[in-house]
Amino acid sequence: MKKTNQTKKKCVMTIAGSDSGGGAGIEADLKTFSALGVHGACVIASVTSQNTTGVQAVFDIPTEHIGKQMDSVCSDLEIVFAKSGMLSSPEIVAFVAEKVREYNLSLVVDPVMAAEAGGELLRKDAVEMMASALLPVSYAVTPNIFEAEVLSGMKIKNKEDAKAAAVKIAETGVKYVIVTGGHLDAKDIVYDSINREFTTLSGTFVKGGTHGTGCTYSSALVSYLARGFEFAQACEFAKKFVVDAILFSENIGSGVAPVNPGGARAVFSQRAAVIENISAARELLKNDDVFPQLIPESGTNISMTLSDIFKDSIYPEYYASGILPHLQNPAADKTDKIIGADGFGSFNSAAAAFSGGIHKVKDKTGVSFSAAFLGNPIFGADPLAKILKSAQDFDETVRACIRLKYAEKTVSHCDQSGFSACANNRAAEPPKCDETKDFGIISAIFENGEIVPDIIYETGGEDREGAVFVFGTDAIDVANKVLMICDGIRKQK
Repeated sequence: MKKTNQTKKKCVMTIAGSDSGGGAGIEADLKTFSALGVHGACVIASVTSQNTTGVQAVFDIPTEHIGKQMDSVCSDLEIVFAKSGMLSSPEIVAFVAEKVREYNLSLVVDPVMAAEAGGELLRKDAVEMMASALLPVSYAVTPNIFEAEVLSGMKIKNKEDAKAAAVKIAETGVKYVIVTGGHLDAKDIVYDSINREFTTLSGTFVKGGTHGTGCTYSSALVSYLARGFEFAQACEFAKKFVVDAILFSENIGSGVAPVNPGGARAVFSQRAAVIENISAARELLKNDDVFPQLIPESGTNISMTLSDIFKDSIYPEYYASGILPHLQNPAADKTDKIIGADGFGSFNSAAAAFSGGIHKVKDKTGVSFSAAFLGNPIFGADPLAKILKSAQDFDETVRACIRLKYAEKTVSHCDQSGFSACANNRAAEPPKCDETKDFGIISAIFENGEIVPDIIYETGGEDREGAVFVFGTDAIDVANKVLMICDGIRKQK
């Protein structure tokens, strides 16, 4: 029986050319839509014979068939945002503008004029049609510096020139103009023509393939808009997504490497995997009756880092140990409060932990204690990140750590459980050391033959609380080691 009254999922649509090499155009758009969790429909306006070295031929789809594709999609799917890419002729531009008006589409225009690898994709006589017919019915336009110069008739040499060009382009009637800065200084200029406000999105140049960056940016923008993000935030996240797509690019031919939207998704899936792993560790520990005894008076936490998933990328030598591509923005310092679009905390942190820590609390009787895991695991709540980074200098598979209260019995049970352990003598710590590292941990590992043990402990002193650091390959591994210690203490009673 056919189902009725179903709630339709909101969708997005791309109206663009097909890139036979798979690096840009319709192909890049659909990859991006999928990576960002929205359903993407497509209307093919042109078919290109294209690879990483350039465009060899272009065949325009007759407007009649472009219209039939749009009618088919828009009569059935709920298209909340659409984007246009390669619209090569004035006839196609004018026709698409009519259909955008007919279906009242919120359209983001990527004014594709040339392929990154070389080759003209927009005829010069179509530029005027884009300005006079398509932009007036569009929601936003995302030109790069070269495209903004053509649309505005102005030369752009700096940020102020880009602002002036954005204002000029907005005179066509388009609501938002984003002049992307990949060909200037990596800064994007976002102009809100309704409120006459500018927003500058800082960026940095990163190494990697750039074929398809414009397509990927505009399709990421409509994806975030379709998911309900405010415009400025959608622009910011789309920019971050493109950076990751560049960093995940792979050499597939003899020309310009294409961006990799699917690879960029690995950042999100890795972050989700870390959050899930820490949450699973909580489930292992939360009901153990001995574990609260091991929690320091000041509380503790379980910290876990992302793996170095970028070392096999197109430019592996670019990434130092522990420096992930999405951390390369110099503006991402300790004051950064940007929350990732996936809801897992800051994009500018490689380590996650419980936002409120783990504390020992009394139950209602006031006699027994339990472990309270406060908040949720998020990136940026990383009190043990320095400890982990020091250990990872020796072994990159060590990705998680917990700090327990020091007691001789705890250390003895570590030994009984078969864990390797060594002491940390902070008295040998020099007065000055790298602030990003923990010298005591480094010195202990050196004394252990440069092998990271399961346990590093320190007895403490007058001004320092003793601690037992338990290391593992992930948070679950750490939790299981803690449970083995708890079992040993429990058996001794």
